[in-house]
Amino acid sequence: MKITYRLAVTAVLLPLVLACAAEPPDPFLVQTDAGPVQGFAPEGAADVAAFLGIPFAQAPEGHMRWRPPVAVEPWTEPLQAGEYRPICPQSRAQLPQSEDCLYLNVWTSAERSDTDAMPIMVWIHGGGFRAGNGRLGEAPATGRGAGLARRGVVVVSIQYRLAALGFFAHPALAAEAATSGEPEGSHGVLDMIAALEWVQRNAAAFGGDPDRVTIFGVSAGGMAVNTLMSAPAAAGLFHRAIAQSGYGTWRLPHLSEARWGLPSARDQGAALIAEAFDLGDEPSAADLRALPVEELINLGTGFWVPITGTVLPDEPGIVFARGEQHDVPYITGGNSFEGTIFRAFATTPGDHFATFGQREGKARALYGADGETDADAERIAAATLFGDQRYVISARYLAEQMKNVSSPGRTYYFRFVPEAQREAFPGAPHGSEVSYAFGDPGHPDSERYPGVDGEALGNAMAGYWTRFAATGDPNGDGAPEWPEYDAGSDTWMVLDAPEPKATPGVLRDRLDLLEAVYLERVARE
Repeated sequence: MKITYRLAVTAVLLPLVLACAAEPPDPFLVQTDAGPVQGFAPEGAADVAAFLGIPFAQAPEGHMRWRPPVAVEPWTEPLQAGEYRPICPQSRAQLPQSEDCLYLNVWTSAERSDTDAMPIMVWIHGGGFRAGNGRLGEAPATGRGAGLARRGVVVVSIQYRLAALGFFAHPALAAEAATSGEPEGSHGVLDMIAALEWVQRNAAAFGGDPDRVTIFGVSAGGMAVNTLMSAPAAAGLFHRAIAQSGYGTWRLPHLSEARWGLPSARDQGAALIAEAFDLGDEPSAADLRALPVEELINLGTGFWVPITGTVLPDEPGIVFARGEQHDVPYITGGNSFEGTIFRAFATTPGDHFATFGQREGKARALYGADGETDADAERIAAATLFGDQRYVISARYLAEQMKNVSSPGRTYYFRFVPEAQREAFPGAPHGSEVSYAFGDPGHPDSERYPGVDGEALGNAMAGYWTRFAATGDPNGDGAPEWPEYDAGSDTWMVLDAPEPKATPGVLRDRLDLLEAVYLERVARE
C-alpha cells in the first residue's frame, strides 16, 4: 500500500514540478505568422516590450512599384527588431529612406498574459501624404509608443507609400490594371489595409485583442482614418476610429472623371510625368517604373490626397452622408488654430476670402477681417478660416453623419496653448494635440514643458483615448462626461486647462457658413 501511495503521489506531483521548473516564455520573443521577432525593453520602460521594424509586406520597388502590397516571405531565425527601418521616400528627410519601407512597430506589455487580451491602437502618421513616418520616439527609448503602451494598450505604428509612389494614377498604369484586375491609385491606402490585416493575424501573439482595434491618426493620418472608415476593403479590420484634424469635406480627385473643377487623377498623373520627364507621348508602365525614385518624390507641389473612384469610392463626407461608412464608434475633432497649415498653400489672405463670393463679407465678419483690418490681422483671420474649412467643419459634418449608422460619433475641440507659446500662436496649432493624446506633453526640464495644467490635460486625453480603445466609450474614471454628438445641442468636448469641458455650440455660426459652402459644392455635380 505504501508503494502504491508513493507512486500515486509522484504521478500527481511530477507534472507540477516540471511545470514549475519550465522556463517562462520570453516576452521579448514573439512568433508572428511570418517568423519569430526579437524585441527589447525600451530605456526607462522595463515593463514594456518593443518590436521595431517588422515587415508587413514586401518591398514595393522595381516591378512591384504601383502594385498592391504582397505578403512577405517567411523566415525561421528570429528577426532582430531593435531598430527602426527606413522611412518611405520623401523630400527633405534626414532619416534613411527606401522604397523598402513597409514596416510597422509594436509596443506591448512585457508582463502580458494569455487570458487578458489588451485593446490595440494603430497610429497612422500625418505629413500631407508626402512626408512622415511611423517612429514614436527614438530608439532605444521610443518614448511615446512605450508611454502609451504602459496605459494598458498594444500600440502599433505603421508606414505607407507617400506622394507619387502612394497616390498616383496614369493611363499606362490604368491599362495594366485593366488586364491584371488590380486596383489603381491610392496604393498608400492599400498599404494601410495590409498593415491592419497583419494586425488581425498577429494581434494575439503580442497580447492584443483582434476584436478591439482602434485606428487613430493626425492630419493626413486623420484623413487616412476617414478614408478607411469609407473604404469597403477595410471592413472588419478595426472597431473604433479617431480622426485628429482629419479632413473629409475637402475636394478629392476622381480616378477617371473630371470633378469639382479638377482633372481626373489619371490626367493629373500624365501631366506631371510629361512636365518632369522626357518619355514621349505614351510612356509604358515599364517606363514609369524605371524612373528614379529621387525625382518621383518631388513630383507636384503641396500635399497629395487619396484618389476616389478606386479603393475609396467617394469623398468621406459623401460616403458618410449616404450611411455607407463602417459602423464603428467614432471620435473626430480639430484645433483652435489649424491655420498654421495655411502657409503651405500658395494663396493670399485676400484671395482666400474672395473664394467665398457673395459670402465674402459674412466670412470676413465672422473671422474678424471686416472693416479696418491691418495685414497681420487679415492673415490670422484668413488662416483661421482656412484651418476651420479644412479640418474643423469636417469633424462636425462627419460626426453628424454618424446618425446614419448605429454607432455614435463624438467631437472635440482642442484649444490649449502653453503660456510660452501664446505670443506666437492665437490658438492651438495644427498637430499640437498629438503629444497630449499620447499622454506625453513633455519633460518638466524642457523649455517646451506646458506646466502642470498641460500635464493634467495629457493624462485626461490619454485616458479618454485609451478608454475609447478598450470599450468604444471614452467616459469613465471620474473624467468629465463626453456626450455623443447631436446636431441639436452641437456639443463638443473642449480640451483645455484646467480640465476638459463639454460645451454646446462651439463655432456654430462659423461652421454653419462653412457647411453651407461645402454642401453647395457637392450639389453642383
